[in-house]
Amino acid sequence: MPGLSGIEMHDRLLALGYTIPTIFITGFPTAALEAKIQARGALPFLAKPVDATTVERLLNFALGRP
Repeated sequence: MPGLSGIEMHDRLLALGYTIPTIFITGFPTAALEAKIQARGALPFLAKPVDATTVERLLNFALGRP
């Protein structure tokens, strides 16, 4: 996303009134980044490489599936 970070995109969506579940995936995880993301209401972020089973579990949770 040239010129726009994932957090900035999430903030824009929130400003427009969209409250969709958001999963962040990063190659550079830090405690500060996790705190920033969680303060904005996103689901916990995942560090790369991402485990497909974990992504599936989080997507099902976000969609309200058991």
